[in-house]
Amino acid sequence: MNNTELYNTLGLDKNATQDEIKKAYRKLSKKYHPDLNHEPGAEDKYKEVQDAYETLGDEQKRAMYDQYGATGDQQGGFNGQGGFSGFNGQSGFGGFEDIFSQMFGGYADPNRPRKGQDLQYRMTLTFEEAVFGKETTISYTRTTADGKSESKELKVTVPAGVENGQQMRLSGQGEAGLNGGPFGDLYVVFRVAASKDGFERDGADIYLEQHIDFATATLGGEVMVKTVHGDKKLKIAAGTQNSTRIRMRGMGAPYMRGGGNGDQFVVVTVDVPKKLTKKQQEALKDFQNAMNGAESHKKGFFS
Repeated sequence: MNNTELYNTLGLDKNATQDEIKKAYRKLSKKYHPDLNHEPGAEDKYKEVQDAYETLGDEQKRAMYDQYGATGDQQGGFNGQGGFSGFNGQSGFGGFEDIFSQMFGGYADPNRPRKGQDLQYRMTLTFEEAVFGKETTISYTRTTADGKSESKELKVTVPAGVENGQQMRLSGQGEAGLNGGPFGDLYVVFRVAASKDGFERDGADIYLEQHIDFATATLGGEVMVKTVHGDKKLKIAAGTQNSTRIRMRGMGAPYMRGGGNGDQFVVVTVDVPKKLTKKQQEALKDFQNAMNGAESHKKGFFS
């Protein structure tokens, strides 16, 4: 049987290597993951990718699929027209049961213990809560082993430095299992709100636009700037140009895996005054004349 449907799902042909199958699965799984892709049909596509990899990612299941166009989960397809005569001379699989049992670990026992379904909880954090983490209590509903609705409260520690879209797995906090199986897991998905102070994050680094006046940009000086760690003094070098980026080391968010903080980058915006007093205008003209005189002297010297 020349069945290529599962290969097409992963965008591959039947000659693809196991490594190519794995790479294609990782790429498509990330592309269509429901937490990352909210377009219509993305979740269905994600499930198709999972199903395709379930077969093609296993060399034995892949070999069976390549040969018969079906897997151990699709054995009914072998009976086709009028059934299949097995080695025991009876209709059905007969001797093939031993082959499938060896390849797929035996037939699934409907009464076997099975793990419960995973649950998802979406938590919205302020910009600062995502930077520093927090402890909180969440409430949600899950099904118990006897099939009842259960309201559950759970203390959650949000790790410092968490980013928008990241998730945290809480083992055993999902739905109850079947036939005595273990509970599923609870996945807490984080949504980080925009900063009210104008901060923006890129990993552990934080960016902030800082306005300074024309005189400070020209002569240099110190200004107070906001950081998530409080207001800090920042030195402005003489002659600082518009859009200059100044690094403040260690003033960013904590690294998720430890090892200190990222940096804060201050992007300077030089404000040019729209209205000047007469005194300010005269001072600026004196400055302009002095600059022009210096330029003329410079040209005369080099000539």
